[in-house]
Amino acid sequence: MAPRLTTAALALGGAAAFAAVSTAAATDGTSIASAAGRSAWMIPGYLSLAALACMVLGLTLADARPIGPALALLGAAWLVGAPNSDAWHALTAVAGGWLLAVAELTYWSLDFKLAGRDPRAIHFRRAAAIAVLVGASVGLAMVPMLNVSPPTAGIELTVAGLLGAAALIAVAASLAWRLRPPTEPAGTRG
Repeated sequence: MAPRLTTAALALGGAAAFAAVSTAAATDGTSIASAAGRSAWMIPGYLSLAALACMVLGLTLADARPIGPALALLGAAWLVGAPNSDAWHALTAVAGGWLLAVAELTYWSLDFKLAGRDPRAIHFRRAAAIAVLVGASVGLAMVPMLNVSPPTAGIELTVAGLLGAAALIAVAASLAWRLRPPTEPAGTRG
C-alpha cells in the first residue's frame, strides 16, 4: 500500500477508535453527556461522526482546513463522553497523546499528497519524531497525576539542575555541529 494511503488509513482508524471509546464511555452516569438521559451516547457519537466526516473530506481533497475542526470535534466528543472518575481522568493524558498521533498521521498523509515524493529516510525520521512527540506529551501530561512534591533543596535538585544543564549543552553542541561551515576536501586548494 502506498505511504499516503497507509498513513491516511492509520489516521482514520485511530480517529474511529477514539470516537468509539468516547461514544461507549458516554453511557456512564457520571459523564457530561449523561445529562441527556438514556440517549447520552448520541452526543459524542454525533460529534465523532462529524469529526470523521471532516477528516475524510480533508484527506480526500488533500486540504488541511477540515483537519483542525475534525480534531476539535474529536476532543469535544472525549470531553463530553468521558466519565467523571479518577481512572478516566488518568486516561485523558493518553487520549491527548492518541489525538496528537491521529493529527500527526493525518498531516503526514497530506504531506505525501502535496510533496509527491517517497524517500524511506523521511518516513523513518517522521515516524520517530511522531513517536517521541506523542510519548513525551503523554508523559508530561501524566506528571500532575503523580502527586509528587518537587524537592526544594538538596542533592536531588542539584542533580536535576546538572542534568538539565548537560542536556542544554548537548543540544547546543549538536546544533553547532550541524551548522558548521562545510569544509573543502583535501587537495582542492590551488
